[in-house]
Amino acid sequence: MARRTRSGTEFSPYGLLDAPKMTRPLEVIRLEFSIADHLRASVEDADRRADRMDEADGWEADNDDVECAPPSPLSSLPPSPMHSCTPSLPSSQSSSPSPLPPPRIPPPPAPAGAVERRRQNAQASTRRAARRKKAHADRTPYDRIPDARYSQAHREQAAHTVDFDFGDGFVPSGVWVGPRSKGQPQRPTTLAEIHERGDDVLEWNGRDPKLIVDSEGRIITILLGTPEDPDWQDIVRNTVKAMARARRIARRQGAFRAGSIHRRSRYLPLTSGASFGGGQKRPGNLRNSRLFRLLQVLLQNRSIRRIAGFQSCGFAFYAPKLYRYYCKILRALFDHHPELSHNFNNSVFPAATFNCGSAVTFQHCDMLNLVHGMCPVTSGGHFDHKIGGHIYLKELKLAVEFPSGSTVLITSGLIHHGNTPIQENETRYSMTQFAATGLFRWATYGFQSAKSLLAQPGGKVIRDGYDGVPGSRWAWALDLFSKVDDLVKDRAAVFESSV
Repeated sequence: MARRTRSGTEFSPYGLLDAPKMTRPLEVIRLEFSIADHLRASVEDADRRADRMDEADGWEADNDDVECAPPSPLSSLPPSPMHSCTPSLPSSQSSSPSPLPPPRIPPPPAPAGAVERRRQNAQASTRRAARRKKAHADRTPYDRIPDARYSQAHREQAAHTVDFDFGDGFVPSGVWVGPRSKGQPQRPTTLAEIHERGDDVLEWNGRDPKLIVDSEGRIITILLGTPEDPDWQDIVRNTVKAMARARRIARRQGAFRAGSIHRRSRYLPLTSGASFGGGQKRPGNLRNSRLFRLLQVLLQNRSIRRIAGFQSCGFAFYAPKLYRYYCKILRALFDHHPELSHNFNNSVFPAATFNCGSAVTFQHCDMLNLVHGMCPVTSGGHFDHKIGGHIYLKELKLAVEFPSGSTVLITSGLIHHGNTPIQENETRYSMTQFAATGLFRWATYGFQSAKSLLAQPGGKVIRDGYDGVPGSRWAWALDLFSKVDDLVKDRAAVFESSV
């Protein structure tokens, strides 16, 4: 029955949808073949074969043992000819059904011994992985050495030499505290100002390692690049996302206000780890009671931990002697003060700062960081590194392109450094690790402050024994910086003896 829509169109619920129109006349082909005769012959043939099978097997139904329900209308129908005969053909061909194809033979089951061996191998592999994971988790930051394959996978570009000598001796005697920043503008240095000063701008893709050396060949800045992990950019994005979330939460809690300014920039700095200085009487963990939970979330973030490990590994690989010095002093310090906490078990650096954007740093020198140490910085965010976000090293008279996701290591306690400004619609974040010079001084002076040491009888003589005559300790510190030509030898001396 046809139905009608509101527009008046008739349709039937049983009509075909999208059926093609029949434009050609239908042709009928008649055969001298009766389906009724063929069906009757097939049924009779099936009955005869069933009787022969019953007689051959000698099977008789036992009505006492078998209860049969009366057949249903469906079960009482004769077998379908589709299962008992061949397709309909002209009468010239035989009407006897063709035999069914033989059933497929299933593959033989695996021997019991092979199955058991596979099961045992899988269990052994699981146990080995669990042991490796536990051993990795139990290792301290000072027990880790770079993978021997790292040198094959990371081929640094030709070194860039600057007209600067670390041995000029402009560091105060004692080699503990770097130069104090005085009169530095509270704004980033622009790229135009750098060009006006005649300083160099170094292009860098942010991926391939490149070393910056002084006039004597010492590696004083490491453009570490990125690891060859296909998911590294995802790691950086996750880190930026975590820091942006921390910034929003801190602002809601009133811990940070938009437009707030401090010595380094206008961003929110979140710092965690062990430190000593600024009025402390002994080394301790930095207090962040108001933002403690926020910092713990950042420190436990897997992407942030990956970045921390990469920073520490790059430090060990390109500054092996300096890395060994960090391990020696900081291991003794943390053993002597078990109350101190590591931020990461895969990084030698005792403290970290998360610069929760979205801004760049002003020009400054971190005078409380170890003056002959190195500080890794990893950038992130969305900005054009050709236009802004460069890292500017004032004493080296050099600005370096610093793309998002890349890592550099600088002597932050000795060289004034900062970033060039980014554009208004761009964002930039960074993660930094560092070591306070006070920790090294405390451990070197026998786990006491300089004031406590000098208060002892003969304290000045003891201190001079640690520091040496003016200039001698700086010469010793200079030797901790590897030269490009000696890098392979230094790695072997440091890490092969550690295996």
